[in-house]
Amino acid sequence: MSKQPKVVFMNQSQSNLDWFYRGPSKERAGELKELGWEICVNETGGPLEPEEWAEMVADADAIMTTWGSPPVDETILAENDNLQIIAHVGGSVAAYVTDSVFDRGVRVSTANPLMARTVAEHCIMLLLMGLRRAHDHIKLGTRSETMDHFKDWRIRVPEDCVIGIWGFGDIASWVVTLLEPFEPKEVLVVSGHLSEEGAAERGMELVEFDDLFERSDVVFTLAGMTVANTGRVGETQLSALKTGSIIINVGRAPLIQPDALLAELQKDRIMAILDVFEKEPLPDDNPLNDLHNVILSPHFAGTGRDAHYMATMLDEIQRLMNGEELQYEVRASRARQMTDMGAVRKAQKKQ
Repeated sequence: MSKQPKVVFMNQSQSNLDWFYRGPSKERAGELKELGWEICVNETGGPLEPEEWAEMVADADAIMTTWGSPPVDETILAENDNLQIIAHVGGSVAAYVTDSVFDRGVRVSTANPLMARTVAEHCIMLLLMGLRRAHDHIKLGTRSETMDHFKDWRIRVPEDCVIGIWGFGDIASWVVTLLEPFEPKEVLVVSGHLSEEGAAERGMELVEFDDLFERSDVVFTLAGMTVANTGRVGETQLSALKTGSIIINVGRAPLIQPDALLAELQKDRIMAILDVFEKEPLPDDNPLNDLHNVILSPHFAGTGRDAHYMATMLDEIQRLMNGEELQYEVRASRARQMTDMGAVRKAQKKQ
């Protein structure tokens, strides 16, 4: 790698540049520029075509992708023969890093662990809000209904609950860590890559998919949003939930069949806490808005550490330059298991 590396941030909009290139990230970039680094961004304010990106990254040693970046493929890499790393300023890399990147031996890293911790913190907040029935008893300024004053036997604490988790990636790992002080009764997990021994080491029981819904008082849907996972939670799983149980979806909306979820919620038998929706922003006329047994947040569970993402990825690039181990590397096998909403939407259109 050159002594004065060139790093290109593949932002396709000014808003993404403003969002990520601020605070600690802008300070970190400034420090590296003083050391001779060349850090380039798309300053046009709009998207570039793949051929334009190919010209911009032709002599780049490192690329930073982010939301909206085009997939880094052979078209974009056509003129580059010295790329060492793609560092993703965001979460899942599935939509941004193609097989050709791994075939070239380019390393891949992501700020996903930072986002995962933030999402997990939101999960714990939502869990406590659900168990303490915040929709009944907490008034949020002028944005919520009048709070009810009564002894509510339905209020619960985590130590009396079986917590179920579908998927065991970075978010779920953080959720389990943050749950420890609350001493839940049991933690169940469904995962295609976690062994029984691995689950036990984290204080969990590995169970079958349908068993998770039958046994849990609270279910987190945290699986990667892949084509295979689309609509996997349907009428069978939702009807198996205990009366009074809570399902929390901060993954992606298509993990759960929307009609089946709405039908079950309209029975007022279970509660749902949702941060993700089939259409976003959630339309005012969506029937979820008229249900009392829901808590909704506007797909911002991951918001909070965004100003640190680029700084963290610049640190990763520097580690590679210094011959050090990467902290947040993503191998090809894992990249294919991560959320890819583009692939999901294409598959849905074919149905």
